[in-house]
Amino acid sequence: MIRTPEHLRELLQKLDDLAAVAGVGFRWKVNGAMLLPEPDLPLRTGYHDGESFCTAVKRLPGGESGCVCNDSREIAARLRNGDGPFVKRCHAGAVEVILPIAAGRGKAPGVVMAGPFREPGGNCRFPELEEEFRQLPELSREALAGYIRLIPPLLREPVRRAYLEGAGILPVYPADERIAGLLEKVRENPLLTPDELADGLFLSKSRLFHLFHAECRIGLGEYLLKLRLREARRMLLYGDWPISRIAVRTGFADQSHFTALFRREFGLPPMKYRREFGRAPA
Repeated sequence: MIRTPEHLRELLQKLDDLAAVAGVGFRWKVNGAMLLPEPDLPLRTGYHDGESFCTAVKRLPGGESGCVCNDSREIAARLRNGDGPFVKRCHAGAVEVILPIAAGRGKAPGVVMAGPFREPGGNCRFPELEEEFRQLPELSREALAGYIRLIPPLLREPVRRAYLEGAGILPVYPADERIAGLLEKVRENPLLTPDELADGLFLSKSRLFHLFHAECRIGLGEYLLKLRLREARRMLLYGDWPISRIAVRTGFADQSHFTALFRREFGLPPMKYRREFGRAPA
């Protein structure tokens, strides 16, 4: 069983509070190399768990693949283009409010997806599910404006603490602004090398290593490795890509080396970890 770590508990509580008050789901997905759920959060924060319309859609031929395309391709593409917040209609006709949560100077660490709703006058694209579609709450202009105005400020600090203050990896958050800025860069792109990071700060690599360890109480190389392994873990659990493809996508040219490092970090080799903890795409 994967338990929610301390650095994510405040975010989880806020998402559950919002769902209880609004009466709709609030999904959270990490905006990394791909848009993926967070494995250290319960299923309800990554999926429309128990939502009758979405469950019925996924049972139809091509229904689940349409859901995957909506999240992993269409929403992800709009986020890469800098869109947000926005309303996204899925292949079944329901809509979600997509709210990137910007908690620093760079790319938003993740997005909240509120819904599903039906728009005023909206139509279900599967006639056999019309009854379930009509049971979805209607998304009024006033409700949409309220979500956009209220939710990002409410979640900004929990997201910052969860993802910008070391993602549960750093023993100490740095006081030095140069290292704090570096953390934002590697959060957006953990494939950056120490040489590239040192050049960006006009420091020698040895000076950067010394400064990073003094500020954060962990080596820069170890920190970068842990970030990349966590991104690999998300890909592993929420899809069926071959291990070799995940390894390359997260910066490991040698699959056997990746497997050894993954096992050291998470206690199981990648395929066994997927079999034990993997979650179907949604």
